[in-house]
Amino acid sequence: MTIFLNPDLAASKSSRKKRQQAEVAPDTPATERALATLRRSLNKQVKKADNEERLRAKAIADTMPEFIAAMDEEVLTPFFFSLERLATAANRRRIASHPLRPEAVDEMHGDEDAKEERIAEEERKAAEAAERDAKTAKATPQDASAS
Repeated sequence: MTIFLNPDLAASKSSRKKRQQAEVAPDTPATERALATLRRSLNKQVKKADNEERLRAKAIADTMPEFIAAMDEEVLTPFFFSLERLATAANRRRIASHPLRPEAVDEMHGDEDAKEERIAEEERKAAEAAERDAKTAKATPQDASAS
């Protein structure tokens, strides 16, 4: 057997790994300035995007009262229903106090809540049945009759 490497001259595993990896470039003042410029540019882009989003949301919020006032009754009911279904519980209560909100929205919520409860109950029963079937299949020896 031939020995290709003299163990006395062999480097440690960590130093071999370090040699394989590219050395980290030293931070020079020019590199630091370039990174600072990049950071400033990215911060400006983020602030600009945030500002645009804030202005967009403000424009929608400012226009919403006139939009709601311009709707007729057949459009108001589904509008308020959809808006409240997406809102958090606290916001849903606040929206429900709007003076132009039709009373029919309460009935729609009641129907939808009952429907969701019915679906959840059916899913729970199906999951319980599947669990019972899995336990029964596990307890029943499948290959006992084949022996």
